[in-house]
Amino acid sequence: MKAIQLFTDQNHEMSQAEIFPALYVSRANTLRILEQPVEGFKGCGVAITGSSCYELSLMEAEERRELLEKIYTKKGLGLSVGRLTIGSSDYSAELYSYDDVEFDVELSHFSIQRDEKYIIPIIKQILEINPELYLFASPWSPPGWMKTGGNMCGGYMREEFVECYADYIVKYIKAYAEKGIKISAITPQNEPNTQQDGYMTACIWHPEIEAKFIKILKKKFVENGLSTEIWMYDHTFSDTDRVLWQLDNTEGLKDACDGVAFHYYKGTIEETLKLKEAYPELRLHFTEAGPRLYDNYDVDWCKWGIMISKAIQCGYSSFTGWNLMLNETGGPNIGPFLCGGLITRNNDTGELTYSGQYKALNHISKYINEESKIYPICVDKEYDLPMHTYPQQNMKIEGFCIENNDEKILILINPNSTKRQTQIFLNDTWWYIELTPESLSTVFIK
Repeated sequence: MKAIQLFTDQNHEMSQAEIFPALYVSRANTLRILEQPVEGFKGCGVAITGSSCYELSLMEAEERRELLEKIYTKKGLGLSVGRLTIGSSDYSAELYSYDDVEFDVELSHFSIQRDEKYIIPIIKQILEINPELYLFASPWSPPGWMKTGGNMCGGYMREEFVECYADYIVKYIKAYAEKGIKISAITPQNEPNTQQDGYMTACIWHPEIEAKFIKILKKKFVENGLSTEIWMYDHTFSDTDRVLWQLDNTEGLKDACDGVAFHYYKGTIEETLKLKEAYPELRLHFTEAGPRLYDNYDVDWCKWGIMISKAIQCGYSSFTGWNLMLNETGGPNIGPFLCGGLITRNNDTGELTYSGQYKALNHISKYINEESKIYPICVDKEYDLPMHTYPQQNMKIEGFCIENNDEKILILINPNSTKRQTQIFLNDTWWYIELTPESLSTVFIK
């Protein structure tokens, strides 16, 4: 047997070290792989936003292809999931819907022509590189005329247009299919609990109207022979009770949706476990979170390693970050937030820089496929969490094990400013693994 460790910390990036069999170390942190695996995990990905497509379109063709191969093949990150926006989001270069003609309830002016300039060509190039990429899509707002206030930025969805809006979504899925782009799932609304004070494309949905819309949309999918899944909600962990209320009080809702999508901006992912317990047939999906441009942009690999680990521990079926690429100012965008891309492209120099999220995914995503069995890891005996260091925060080691045939791959995160000694018993052998400060490790044991 042989074991290899790849690790990233403040002084190393994907550095390699050999791991050796060892005798038991009495005070090392003892890791244990839990028995119940997560299966059918679709993988990891990012959002292929309008802004990302615009930035990618500015690159030279050969350079762009080389970068996309680095992201979407196993030679690089091996991302297997992508999120698209239905019309404009706050991270778009332009503000529009697919039908901006007021009260066109027949949708006779519906058109995806604005997407054909640079969005659809970039998506199609990505699909040429990875034809198996799983794509889901989310709207940030219905056309403004379907909402209070008459504007895509802010406002509430009006119930009288719910049926028309369902037809609008069906038209989008069919129009993209005609371009060779399969939409495998949709979320009915990105962040339905906020209108963002009118600063960006956003729309509030009353829980009862959202539930009604999902049932109508599912019916229209069936009528149109569409197998597209519906993942309801698509907002923060902190409003899990809203989703539970909808499912408990809306007849047929649990049969109309296939999953529930969450973002991490408020609350903790553990709050969503009660949803998993009440409705185990619904799959949970982590659908948005990205680097902050001016806050540890390229050094927060532990944060993303921990978030992916927690999603797996809670039985989630996919993990998707935010923008694939933005420029050095976090743009182009239509909104108040300063997000960073998975990759940043400097528009003046063309230089590319890589986020901590990118570095974390480089340790994880390429090793996971839908046949993988993924087991959470816990620490049976944990040391190095002394109270005498208070108020310095000491955090637990996080991680999980990916099983692919006869190979076990351990993902281990040490977010602490001090080294951690760990050991694990695998294949009748103790393995001793040192985790350097603020490190993310990938350990291969064959």
